[in-house]
This record gives sequence, structure tokens and C-alpha cells, in this order.
Amino acid sequence: MSQNSRDFIWKMVMGGQGGVGKTTILYRFVHREFVENMKLTIGVDFHKKVIVRNGYSIELVLWDLGGQEQFRDLHDGYIKGSTGGFVCFDMSRRPTLDYSREWITMFQTCIPDMPILLVGTKYDLIENDSESYKTIVEDANALVKEYGLLGFVITSAKSNLNVDETIYYMIDSILYSMKV
Repeated sequence: MSQNSRDFIWKMVMGGQGGVGKTTILYRFVHREFVENMKLTIGVDFHKKVIVRNGYSIELVLWDLGGQEQFRDLHDGYIKGSTGGFVCFDMSRRPTLDYSREWITMFQTCIPDMPILLVGTKYDLIENDSESYKTIVEDANALVKEYGLLGFVITSAKSNLNVDETIYYMIDSILYSMKV
């Protein structure tokens, strides 16, 4: 295999309400660092990263969809052709979980069989509040069941909790479904 040869090139999209930490999660995954005050994504942005997983060279093109309402009309075009999707919510701001329904519906409308992971971000902000944690996890798992999602993952870009594992879980699930 040549240096530029890839077994797969996969487009993945990350959506969720503005300020939930989508860009920070992607930046942590791609650049291996945490940025405290990340700039708001205007419209869309993307990151690329090549990984080797289960013996396959995979180029990931990770699309970061701006969460503000004024960008909503752009999203369908960026979702189309995606191999997987991540819908993020801020675990310290309960309304962002409820808002995830709109993102899930948008993803499933564009690509009905696309695997979607529900991603709870900013765990570091609630890790010492067991009641909030219990409630949000129960509600997130109910959403996974209701919409038939791939699963629910808790992350923190700040403490680097499950950032890589979230992306790798999606990749492994896609590889498994391809039976390669």
C-alpha cells in the first residue's frame, strides 16, 4: 500500500446545539490538545485525520456543523454522503439533550440507516453531581432506545474522557457492519 493509499475515506458529521462542545471534542481528537475557549463554528468546519484501525487505513473527514438556527438550512447538504453521525449535548445544560431530538431527526431524514451515536459532552462539569448524572444518563439512554441509535457515550474534552473511544466505537461499528 502506498503512503497515500487508503482503504476507506469516511465522512462523519457532528451536530448539536451551539456551545455543546462539538468543536472541542473534534479538536482534542485530531490535534491531541484541549482549547479552553474555542471559537464558535460559523456554518460548518471540517477536520481530517488518517487512522489505522483493525488493519485498515481510514481517512476520516469530520464535519463540524454549526449549532445555531441560522445555519440549519445548510446542514442537509453536509449530512448527505456521511458514513456516521454524532449528536452532541452538554451534560451540564439539560435543554441541549432535549434539542438533540431535532438533530437526530435531521440525520435520520437525510440518511435513514446511518449509525448515530449520542454524545454527552462536558462530563467534567457534572461529575460531582450524582443526581444530575443519574437523570441525564437515564434520559439519554431512553433517547437512544426511542430513536434506535448506536449508543450513548459520555465524554469530556477537558479531561480527555472517551474522546478517542467515541470515534473508534463508531469506526469499529461501521467496520463490523461491513463484515470486513
